[in-house]
Amino acid sequence: MTIIYVTTGAWGTGTGTPNSAAQVDGNFHDVDQRIVGLVDDLAEGKRIDHMTYTSNSMTFYFTDGSSQVIPLPIATLTLVGEWMPSTPYLRGNMVTVTPLGIFQVLQDHTSALTFDPDAVDGSSNPLYQMWMPLHDTHYDAAIFVPGPIQRDADELLWQGIANRDMQLPLGNTDCFAYLGIGNGAVSDIILSIEKNGAEIGTITFVASGTIDPDGGQLGAFSIPVVADFVAGDRYALRVTQSEDAQPADLSVTLPFIRMDIFET
Repeated sequence: MTIIYVTTGAWGTGTGTPNSAAQVDGNFHDVDQRIVGLVDDLAEGKRIDHMTYTSNSMTFYFTDGSSQVIPLPIATLTLVGEWMPSTPYLRGNMVTVTPLGIFQVLQDHTSALTFDPDAVDGSSNPLYQMWMPLHDTHYDAAIFVPGPIQRDADELLWQGIANRDMQLPLGNTDCFAYLGIGNGAVSDIILSIEKNGAEIGTITFVASGTIDPDGGQLGAFSIPVVADFVAGDRYALRVTQSEDAQPADLSVTLPFIRMDIFET
């Protein structure tokens, strides 16, 4: 079918008279049929029909019946121990940073003099990513000594044995001591916290200190240095000062941290 033009131009010679209604409809129909023909002639193309995957590959299935398998990379992670300064590290190395956690090395690099969890390379790519925090590695020792705690000076009150590498942090965070019957005497009760017979800290129940409604009393800790233990080391409570037979029923929690998780 031929399109009928009224005017003369690049499209050819026109009729010079207005198109009739039939000619206008015929022009529209002609254009419509040409569009339909073009659409019918277009190739359907190659598209993804569906896909499947396994632990180490993905398979794409296409509408033309073909398929393609794409291998997936497998990350190889190697725990290399405590982070050290000026040390070459490779992507995939895992380093421990006490007490922050375990970090994955993201880029090959030589470490700086101090650890920075937000360190980047020359292209602003991060060098490390936190893989596992170590705030949940407490290995608390819960101790209870029933009855009066009055003892002769230097008398052993309680003793335990470490069965793994562990550490008692300095300070008094998460340390708790409680007497079921508090100290109402005129002198402090002082207990020594020991490692293998040597004092590493103290617990003090202040004389005539705050007694709670149940008659009990909290103790105050002093642990001035970090104490590291290995399997077989002893940790103990020893009486340094106690001059009243009334205080009794001692409860103590020592917040050890497991250190064997750092080992390679």
